[in-house]
Formats: sequence, C-alpha cells, structure tokens
Amino acid sequence: MTTAPADRFDLTGRTALVTGGSRGLGRAVALGFAAAGASVMVASRKVDACEAVVDEIVSAGGTAAAAPVAMGDPASITALVETSVERFGGLDVVVNNAATVLDRPIDRVEPDTFRGAFDTNLLGPLLLVQAALPHLEAGGHGSVINVVSTAAFAPSPGRYYYPPVKAALAQATTSLARDHGPRGKRVNAVWPGAFRTDMVTKAFDEPMLDRIAGTTALGRIGDPDELVGPMLLLASDAGSMITGEVLTVDAGTR
Repeated sequence: MTTAPADRFDLTGRTALVTGGSRGLGRAVALGFAAAGASVMVASRKVDACEAVVDEIVSAGGTAAAAPVAMGDPASITALVETSVERFGGLDVVVNNAATVLDRPIDRVEPDTFRGAFDTNLLGPLLLVQAALPHLEAGGHGSVINVVSTAAFAPSPGRYYYPPVKAALAQATTSLARDHGPRGKRVNAVWPGAFRTDMVTKAFDEPMLDRIAGTTALGRIGDPDELVGPMLLLASDAGSMITGEVLTVDAGTR
C-alpha cells in the first residue's frame, strides 16, 4: 500500500539529537521534530536553557530530554551520544546546529582562537557524526543535517574564522554523503538566510533588519519556525532520495 504523503514526514519512533537546541533555530527545530513524533535530545552548553525547551515539548505532549555538550571537547561529544542512546534506545537524526560565531579580521588572526573556532564549528560536528554513525546505521533511517551559513558562500570582509569554517562544513557534508550513502545514511546541510533569532536581533537594529529584508525576493526575514519544514524534509522519509545537498532557505536573497 502506498504511504500517504503526509505520513512520510512522520518521525514517530525515531530519536533526534539537536545541538544548539536551547534557542533560535535549534529550539524551533527541536520543537518541530517533537511535534512530528520524534523523541528529542536537546543539547547545548547551557543545560538549564535546554531543560526549558524540554519542558515546552513535554507540556505539548512530546518526549524529550536535555544534555550538556561542549562542541570543542571530544569527551563531551562522545558522552552526548551515549546519553542519547541510553535515554531513548537509539539515534536516527543528528542536527549539527551548535556553533560559535567568533570571528577575526586578518590582522587579528592568531593560532589559539583560530583553532578554537575550527574545533567547535568543524571538528566537533565531525566527531559527533563519527560517534553517532553506528547508531544511525542500526536504525535504518539515519540522517545528518549540518547547519551552515550564507557567509560560507559569499565574500565576508573582516571575517576569517566563521565563514571559512562553515564553507568547510558544507564541503564535508558532500563527502560524508558519498562515504555513507551505500550504508543507508543520508547527510545534508541547510543554508539559512536571515531569521529573527535572538542572535540576529541583538546584532542588528530594526532599520538594518529592514535593509536585509529588502535584499530578499520575499521582502522579509524568516521566523525560526519557517526552518522546520525544510529540516523535517531532510530528517524524514519524505527526503529519502536527498543526500549530499546544501539546501538554501533564505527567502530568495539577491
């Protein structure tokens, strides 16, 4: 019998791990995946903030737990995967959303901060995928989604940490997809444009946000909830033929 189209987006019986899940886009994705039936592990450096998201999910009838993670610490990453599997019995979806936006102009690039930015934003996500791979394969529906940035694909004067490392994560996405596709695991990335998150509204005042909105085809910036649909496509069986892609979700930025 043919599966109903809407049912292909169902995540019931699956576990999703969302890093950077305590706020912004990560919070929206965690809430959205839980609403689609997934058990969600919400992870970030601040476990109290993660627990607040868990409370929202549980209050809405979903299943979730919180765990701390430091994406620059390999032991913390391994512990996060172990905790997720112990808590929910498996792992099906990994969302690499946690990141540091630390940046430097070229005259301030120096080894320690450079290594710190790359450890958190590239090595950490790769180690998380490495630790999760056996569990993603065992469940038969393994999906990895890396969150990159518009900064990765355009000139970013004065920024020599964050844009290059996000470009590297996008490239790693395509390589991981080739390596692990034959074993049934899909690896994709999303390239979000401007969304109205705490980080964005703290960085830009309303006149600047209006100017950013004016560079898009839709004439606006996004609400975090608007990223949930594309992420759900990549996480679920609805996207079963999609791998190695960097999906642009930017309101048609020009």
